Amino acid sequence: MRIRINQIECRFSQGRYEIVKWYPNSYYGKEQEYVDKGWKVGEDFYRLNNTSIHKNCFKNPESCYTVATLRYDDDEGCCDMQTVGPRVLQLSKPEREDFFAVYEYAEDRIREEELNKKEENEY
Repeated sequence: MRIRINQIECRFSQGRYEIVKWYPNSYYGKEQEYVDKGWKVGEDFYRLNNTSIHKNCFKNPESCYTVATLRYDDDEGCCDMQTVGPRVLQLSKPEREDFFAVYEYAEDRIREEELNKKEENEY
């Protein structure tokens, strides 16, 4: 499941549902610039002066970070949300509106998925 509105997305990742915020990746497409500045590539990292950057950082136009996780509570029949520090408070007003819209859609979809799993297990 993936639900995205503007820069806010809910997805299933690493065994849980998470709401993430996407932002432009400042490393994207700049691999050659780093090489030209003296960064040396090892196995999976570029390194310079005790600093390293993973090669994958140059490959995607966007990066994201987790704002909150959702876990379905079977006893309550709904999701419990756990935010990561103050990240939800750091969203702009339009981003918060998108966050709660994504959360509302995700809650419905997750509940539906869990009810379908429960019905399948009964048969």
